[in-house]
Amino acid sequence: RSWWIQLLPDAYQVYFDQHPICWAGFSLSLLYLNVVLTFGGIMTAYLVWLGMGMGSIGFWRGMASAAGLAGTVFYHCISTRMGCLVDVGMVSISYQFLCLSACCASFFMEDVGASLVALNAGVILSRPGLWAFDIAVTQLMQEHVPAPIRGLVGGVQQSMNAFFTLVAFSIGLFLSDPKYFHIYAGMAYSGVG
Repeated sequence: RSWWIQLLPDAYQVYFDQHPICWAGFSLSLLYLNVVLTFGGIMTAYLVWLGMGMGSIGFWRGMASAAGLAGTVFYHCISTRMGCLVDVGMVSISYQFLCLSACCASFFMEDVGASLVALNAGVILSRPGLWAFDIAVTQLMQEHVPAPIRGLVGGVQQSMNAFFTLVAFSIGLFLSDPKYFHIYAGMAYSGVG
């Protein structure tokens, strides 16, 4: 056991003893920093600030939800082809990162219309990768964490997910002006990469 693991509370020690599965779970929890590049309240405020109407935002939010549901089909297709859940997770997260790169590129575009298209398209297209990665990690944990501690490990996972969500919203308190959205989005993007 590493020296730094011994400094953690008991439940976290059990969690991080689950090598290498704990790192997949930790990667999943880092995705919770990305509350920005979703069609949640923060991005909605930014889109309204850029002049996008609420009807359009609602349409694109619905498209993102449908794309997220497509992530379950995406997961099934690639897991059937690849077989190895680790490979499925790597392909899924790489796909999400690639799609979110379009979002970050949108902040460097001069034309607001083109920027909105790139931002919305990047978010929508990233959703299947996000959900396929989530399912792959969850499946890995179910298969590789011993049954007697599975609930404890799952509880720690949920606490880390909540922690990184809290961190993301806390940063939003300091970067609340929409003109700083690109900085906030860059931080969220780094949590995926």
